[in-house]
Amino acid sequence: MELGGAQQLFARWLDAGTKIAFVLLAASFLAYVTGLLPPQLPPEELAKLWGLPLREFLAAARAPTGWGWLGLWARGDYANYFGMVLLASIVVAAYLRVLPLLMRHDRSFAAIAALEIVVLLAAASGLLAGTH
Repeated sequence: MELGGAQQLFARWLDAGTKIAFVLLAASFLAYVTGLLPPQLPPEELAKLWGLPLREFLAAARAPTGWGWLGLWARGDYANYFGMVLLASIVVAAYLRVLPLLMRHDRSFAAIAALEIVVLLAAASGLLAGTH
């Protein structure tokens, strides 16, 4: 497969991943608004907490930070995070899929793709987050 084929493969992965993420987002939203999945924080309580400073909001809402939302996967207001994470991860998955092809055909593009993967994973990990 030549470089153009790698580009098409990358685009197909982006297309498929985006569609899957959209379905997850729509399904989780429907589960939330219909009450199929109960929320961690009912909407009427959320409105009361909006004006609080962040630390107070997090405590009052019993909201996790970082990857703590994973433990709330069955809550309607957190289930949509899976679709968002998938949406944000599609580019990394697509790069990982075409990286072997790029290594065979164009090492400079492969190096750029590898650097993209490293930067995106570092950003997602929180390593680049400032501390206060």
